[in-house]
This record gives sequence, C-alpha cells and structure tokens, in this order.
Amino acid sequence: MKKALILLLLAGLISSASANSWTYGIDNVTDGSSWWIHRESGTIGFDMSSSFEGQISPIEGPGGRVLDPYHSHYVNVNVNDVRLKEVTGTLAGTYSAEDEIKIRAEAEADVNRTYFKPSGDDIWYVTLEENWPVCLNASRSIDYAGLVINDRECVGNNGDAVTTNFLYNNEYSKERKTSLKLDRLNATIVATDDTILWADVLPTKSLDYEIESHSTGIADLKYKQVDPSTQVVNYGAERYHGIYDITRKIKMESVYINETIEKDWLSCCVGGCSDVDLDYVGVWNGAEVFGCVCS
Repeated sequence: MKKALILLLLAGLISSASANSWTYGIDNVTDGSSWWIHRESGTIGFDMSSSFEGQISPIEGPGGRVLDPYHSHYVNVNVNDVRLKEVTGTLAGTYSAEDEIKIRAEAEADVNRTYFKPSGDDIWYVTLEENWPVCLNASRSIDYAGLVINDRECVGNNGDAVTTNFLYNNEYSKERKTSLKLDRLNATIVATDDTILWADVLPTKSLDYEIESHSTGIADLKYKQVDPSTQVVNYGAERYHGIYDITRKIKMESVYINETIEKDWLSCCVGGCSDVDLDYVGVWNGAEVFGCVCS
C-alpha cells in the first residue's frame, strides 16, 4: 500500500493501490467537505452453464423424518461495480431452468492521477484515469408450475440498474438475457481552499437487458440511470398483480471521451481560435479561460 500526503489546499490526500483495488479521497480542512472513491476488480475469466429439470417433492430422511420440498438458487457477482444478483426459491412443483454466465475482466493497468493548478488561480483540478474493463454476459430461463415460486434479480453497471421481482407465483416462466460492459472510468474533482466545488465520475459503460415472462402473482419491474454526479436522471417502477405476459427491453449507455480538438478548443476564450498560437506552452489563468463571455 502506498500513501501520499499533499499539504496544499486540502487537509490531506490519501491514495492506495494494489493489483486489484484502489481508493482515493480528498478532504477539505476549511468546510469539512470530502469526496472518496473505492474500486475493486481483477484479471479473471469465468464461464458457467447449467441446466436441470425435475419434480420438487418431499423426501423421507433418516428415522422416517420427511423433508419438506424446496429448491433455492443464488448468484452474486460484483466485478468493478458490474453486478449480477439472482435469488430464486420454490416449494413443491415441477421446475426446470437453464443458466449461462460469462465474465472477462482485466485489472493490470496503472490508475493514473493528474493534478493541475493554473498559475495565479486558487482552483485545483484532479483527474483519475482507470482502464480496468469488464464484460459480463448472462442468460437464465425458468419454467415452473406448483405451489409457489419467488424469483428476484438485479443487474447493474456503475450506478445504472435494472431490477425485477416476481413473487407468489404458482405458474411462472421467463427468458432473460443481459450484457454489461465497462470500458474505462475517468473522474474529475475540482476544489479550492474553501470547499470541494464538484466531482464527476465518468464510466464509459453499457447495459442491455431483455426479458420475456409469464407470471400469476406479483411482478415488480424497476430501472434507474445515473449522471456523472451519481444523481438519478432516469427512473421507472411498475407493478403487476394477476396473470400477465410481460416483455421488456432496456438499453443504457454512457460514453465519455477526453478529446481536445486543436482547431476549436478555445472557441470563445482568449480571443477565440484565430489568434491562439497552438505552440504556446504557457498556462492561462482561471479568469482568462473560465471568465470569458461568448459573443
């Protein structure tokens, strides 16, 4: 673990990194504001497929004891905040299911940190660049008829999520597939002597989700999508009580590219582009860059 203390505008800046995790934080002494991020991943590959079909029924155990019929299924995956969680529980009935999960992840690249303070300005800009990609593909099918089945699942990708809960069903079937992809993550923190002004977390990611279902109980379906400040910008919730055939397709995507176009990177500041020397190696102060007015 590496630690660094930078006594500038902030109370302290602590960072740690290892082969598969890193933590970064900023604390401001003046107003007590703080911002922290923690990431965990690994360089892994995982493939799983299964299928089964049978009758969930009571069995007689030692001493004539009868064991109640029951089946349970549980999956919990979390690789760099790319998540899949499934929980299924059934009582007596006829049950069949097929599952497939494939995961690929890399966490070998260094996490880059950059600090920038314009000359004559009191604003610090901290940028973090993480290139730990993750790809998760999963499918699951269920067909059940019997006393009762409850089936819950949630897929998520760095703040975006889709959740489905099917409860108290005596007839239930579903075909679900999902694809989650994380390419990279950038974060920007802007702070002064007095406070942390703002922080953006910019993961380049996608979430694809499709489901076809037949249910005879309660069906709850939810989704959410977040912006760079982790605030929820899209949210939906639905509930169905009764016999329903439900089909749903959801796709969420966020693409963030750090790109500077030389011919137009200061279109309204410092007199526009026409008189900006692209070979200039100095630093404009904050008033020159951020205090301009576009005509």
